[in-house]
Amino acid sequence: MARSKLQKINSVLLFSFLLIIGLYYGAPFLIPLTFGVFLTTLMIPICNFLENKLNLGRIIASFLSTFLLFIVIGGLFFLLFSQLNLFINDLLERKGDVFGFVDKVRQQIVDSTGFTLKQQNEMFNERLYGMLKQVQTHLSNVFSEFINILVSFLLTLIYVFLFLINRKKFHSFLMKYISEEKKQNTKQILDKAKNVANRYLWGRIQVMFVLGLMYAITFLAYDLEYTALLLIFGVLVTIIPYIGPFLSGLLPILFMLVISQNSTEIISFTILIIIIQLIESYVLEPLLIGSEVKQSPLFIIIAIVLGGAIWGFAGLILFVPLFGVMKIIFDHTPELKPAGFLIGYEESGAKLKFLSYWKNKIMGREKGNGNSE
Repeated sequence: MARSKLQKINSVLLFSFLLIIGLYYGAPFLIPLTFGVFLTTLMIPICNFLENKLNLGRIIASFLSTFLLFIVIGGLFFLLFSQLNLFINDLLERKGDVFGFVDKVRQQIVDSTGFTLKQQNEMFNERLYGMLKQVQTHLSNVFSEFINILVSFLLTLIYVFLFLINRKKFHSFLMKYISEEKKQNTKQILDKAKNVANRYLWGRIQVMFVLGLMYAITFLAYDLEYTALLLIFGVLVTIIPYIGPFLSGLLPILFMLVISQNSTEIISFTILIIIIQLIESYVLEPLLIGSEVKQSPLFIIIAIVLGGAIWGFAGLILFVPLFGVMKIIFDHTPELKPAGFLIGYEESGAKLKFLSYWKNKIMGREKGNGNSE
């Protein structure tokens, strides 16, 4: 008996090790493919609308859905890079202020350490060549990464287009390999996994929109510089759970600390940003994403860290919904149900009733009416 349990543990550990190795080395292929699968679940309702309501053919509907996705994502990144370009140009125009600030810092170094300006210049000249080589290396890496991201983005769009066209074929393909008695359970797993992916992405988009609206009102009220850049960055980075919302709030606070000379303004702005963060974490996410997608905070952090280590920035985005899909599979597999319970997150009864009440109010549902029209 003990030997059998040990063999099971060894098998699980070996499988986990091989899975991580496969995910790491298969990243160039798997990342665009996984993005394609999740974005396909996002676009299926739009594609169905075009096919059923407007009577468009599947290929045309799939192309229009994919093109819409390209316009939205491409448009957001175009706005981000254009605002970054304006920010860099503005810094170049203010180089006199920057040099003045540097001179003040250098003089403070002289006053506090006795390290003269001549000695500082000598040290700077010694390190200048190495700094230029590092900058050159970083620039070439940035260019290479940009090309890789562009190719991956185009490949993802191709996957989305082809998945939308062949979505029923993939479903039928899976069902052909499942025995008759397991087909119902497999269908439930596929439907729930698709629902979780769809709800997570749509919910995340709604959270990003509402958060962006609150940030926009706050930034405009305080007349914060580079509002558009901070707003676009803050909205996009929110797609990463926990870390994203924190970064989206931290950057504006840092800008306010640098720009404003009024301590009252800085404190009130910081308090407002913290309130917005709390609303996002404790109201928007439960209401718009839902408890069905909720995982234990511990496993969300594990998913983020593991995803970042294996797939980099893409893993920070993808591993949380992937863990959600894994939980669905575990919940419908008797041997793995304890693992599904461990990953999941149970809300208290009072909190569930409170969130359910306000969600029904927002969605326009009547209490006691289980069927939405």
